[in-house]
Amino acid sequence: MDEPFSDPARFPDVARIDALLAGIVAESGAAVDAADDEEIFELERAGRAGVRLLDRLATADLVRVEIAGGELVAGRVVAIGRDVVIVAEDGGDWAIPLWGITAVTTWPGTSAWAVAALDRLGILAVARSWARERDVVRVHRVGAIPLDGTIDAVGADHLELAEHDPGEPRRADAVRRIVTVPVGAIAALRRR
Repeated sequence: MDEPFSDPARFPDVARIDALLAGIVAESGAAVDAADDEEIFELERAGRAGVRLLDRLATADLVRVEIAGGELVAGRVVAIGRDVVIVAEDGGDWAIPLWGITAVTTWPGTSAWAVAALDRLGILAVARSWARERDVVRVHRVGAIPLDGTIDAVGADHLELAEHDPGEPRRADAVRRIVTVPVGAIAALRRR
């Protein structure tokens, strides 16, 4: 009786075994890589799910923001608050509350610069600051025409605007009317 494997012809071809093992290892590695890729993808997706729009804007540099009503604001993000983004453009500064943003365009490859993240900053805080400075502003409103004038007062949920021509300072004889605007109706504030 022949002893097992005593005949060299009975040994499998070493090259064929190496190829078989290499194929198994490659398939196994591909399966592990696919599983790892899926896990990484799920982790990234879960991570993105927690990112707020304002957090996303804090990592941007140059943006184009479409506000309610269709106005386009193109400029540099300079500050982010709890409910507002401040964008500086050549023609002035914009304070845009989260609810006034209808779309944002950013450009890949632009590097973000130091954006102030101010948790206490809200749209009404910006309005109070601009009221103290007696800046002429344009109040863009959701579903209504913009108003030009000077903010006289800011309440808990509204602002009072002395409406006058934007090219003139606030004077009693230049004020056409006092308009109270609820904060929820503000799509953006712009000062020149």
